Amino acid sequence: QADYFLKELALGEYDMPVLGMLSVFDWSEMKERNKAWAGREWFVVRKAEVRTAEDNTLIPHVRMGVEAREQVVTKKGMEDAPVTLPNHPLKKFADAFTKNFDLIAERKSVVFHLRELAKASVMAKYLVDSKARLDPAWYKLADEIVQSTPPEQYPEIPQLWNMRGNSRIQLKNGKLVDIITGGQSSLQAIYGGVEFGLDRFELAQRHAMQSQARGPGMPLAQSSRPLFMPQRFQLGQRGEMPQGVDLNLDKFNLSTEERFAGRLPPCSADAGSLPHRTALGKAFLQSLQEKSWPGVKAADEKLLLNVFAVPQCDRVEEGDAFIPPDPNMEYVTQVRHIVGEEESMRTRRRMRFADKSFSVSNPGPEFPRSWTSGFQLELDGKVPVSAPTKFGLSKIEIDDSMRKNLLEDVLPSAASEFEKTAEDGAIYRIYKIGSVEVRTIQETDGPETICVVFSSGAASWEANSAKPDDRIEKEKLSKCKMYVEAVEHEASNGRVGCNFYLVLETHGKTTLMTELPRGGEVSWLQNPRSLEDRNSLAKLLFQADCKDGITVEDVKKFQQSLVLPAGSGAHHSKQYAKAIFKYVTARGLRGKWGGNRKRHAPTSTSSQPNGIPGRLGLAAMGHSSDFLNVMWLARSAQSKTGMAGRGNL
Repeated sequence: QADYFLKELALGEYDMPVLGMLSVFDWSEMKERNKAWAGREWFVVRKAEVRTAEDNTLIPHVRMGVEAREQVVTKKGMEDAPVTLPNHPLKKFADAFTKNFDLIAERKSVVFHLRELAKASVMAKYLVDSKARLDPAWYKLADEIVQSTPPEQYPEIPQLWNMRGNSRIQLKNGKLVDIITGGQSSLQAIYGGVEFGLDRFELAQRHAMQSQARGPGMPLAQSSRPLFMPQRFQLGQRGEMPQGVDLNLDKFNLSTEERFAGRLPPCSADAGSLPHRTALGKAFLQSLQEKSWPGVKAADEKLLLNVFAVPQCDRVEEGDAFIPPDPNMEYVTQVRHIVGEEESMRTRRRMRFADKSFSVSNPGPEFPRSWTSGFQLELDGKVPVSAPTKFGLSKIEIDDSMRKNLLEDVLPSAASEFEKTAEDGAIYRIYKIGSVEVRTIQETDGPETICVVFSSGAASWEANSAKPDDRIEKEKLSKCKMYVEAVEHEASNGRVGCNFYLVLETHGKTTLMTELPRGGEVSWLQNPRSLEDRNSLAKLLFQADCKDGITVEDVKKFQQSLVLPAGSGAHHSKQYAKAIFKYVTARGLRGKWGGNRKRHAPTSTSSQPNGIPGRLGLAAMGHSSDFLNVMWLARSAQSKTGMAGRGNL
């Protein structure tokens, strides 16, 4: 069952038991989505020893983990690859499981019992290797347990494998590229089984232990639940490698106990004592239900609640058979560290969710991968990235009365546009009420709380003019820069929407910004206050020095003379920015503007006085056929001359 749980968890069939953990296929989709591979993974015992308490009680101690190997197909079948890279998805998952093993064992019953079985195996090997003498009552108790155990309904554990495939359907001109298969596909598979490795222990030879004298006997640690053990082991000598659970303890020397491994309190008690008469599991679960442990520090209470009072934990369903966690300080410190990393992940999720750049279609690596759709549309082999606007949302500070009004009156009757549940049961919601966007978080068994409130709208940049307009009009321009920024919505073809704007600098240290926004009205701002922030989130496309003698007044006249096209959009914004850029710099633009050729702005035109064209069209874009023909002939002549010169050399 532990092997089944491991394979299904690796496949992403369950929610991860620890916040931030990723399944094998999550790693595969992030790193090597289209690469086919196969591998195996299994539980292993990394450390095994027997410790003694102050009253000489024997306490087995184990550290377990998960190993993984990539497999390849050979003539002999599936075999381990010579090298499994550290960044392989299987290796990534195995390392994460090993790191969080103690917390997973406390939350998942099947992993906890596997560790208990490993402890029992360690104790059995110690008794055999040390040739300890036991009281016959122990053998009688063992026989009673075996006889009272019902026979296994399914005595054989089958081979287990799980597979997942990724498919890509390629279309070109409305037709499938590969008409036979309909696309490309890759397969990833995980194999496993069970190999306990206990046949090397010779546990059936009890007479060997009975005949050896060891002096005063040591009491075995008592438990408040029946022993966990299978009915029998029927394992033969087989050559295949373990692929599910490997409890091979041959590499550990268990002939002597570790008396100085740690200071452990007494673990035994008389039959009439309070610890013997108290069902620890029942008492612990009752305190867990009340969320209070008398005499326990507040920090320790919080730790226990974070471990057990979460949806990932199923051990609380064990009832009276529940075993409280190990009070050993070393073990508690390790669990506390893992829980602290979970709390850090929650904090990062809140910060990411409260950021206005949070994208519903791609929440980010902080959130479960299941929140990101497994279906992606590629264009020319690339996945379009959804880039939410950086300026379309403005944060609103609300007071307590407004917060209460939203939570009690507005949100209960509103439908959320986004609602996802994380592994720990926290629910993240986004409500859109008119131009107001409310984001809330509801923790497990807690009320819904407001995380942040935004006001959606077009970006606004305030002017901060420190000089009279007539003085600025006469200033000469020194430099022109063209920027492009992402906008909130996406076009119907899946491409990200964008907006173009220009930044003009004068010799008098004045900064001007102009653009044609989606509203259709030209914007002209002087010394915008947040221009540096806006530029930092945009991409600089072109920059050039302005032509000699051009002033701010000349640019405004050119701007007013332009006949703007009807409607608005990214195309019109780009055309406006290109026209202004070419006018103030008298230079062409290089890049993919619907072609790769270099375009040159005309020096003058007769359509308007002062050489100002009358329309934002062919002339403004520099599409002068005569001028381009002359330049093409000049380039051709220069090319022939260069070739002749190289030939002479």
